Amino acid sequence: MNDKEYIAVYFLPVDEMVNVFREPGEEVEESMLVLKVLRSIPLIFDANISSTKEIKDMENMKMDELHGIFHYI
Repeated sequence: MNDKEYIAVYFLPVDEMVNVFREPGEEVEESMLVLKVLRSIPLIFDANISSTKEIKDMENMKMDELHGIFHYI
């Protein structure tokens, strides 16, 4: 399995968890979800995480944007 396949497989359960957090009536800040997901990504993607944190505004990043960044690894 290459890195692109691995991160795609990794994001499947992560997306399901994010959807649970977003259930009706639950108010969750998008930036909090992004930071939690970044902390949970396996160490083999540490360089990608570091560069993402350097070039992106983490306070305003959306989950869709994070997903897009790792989709193109």
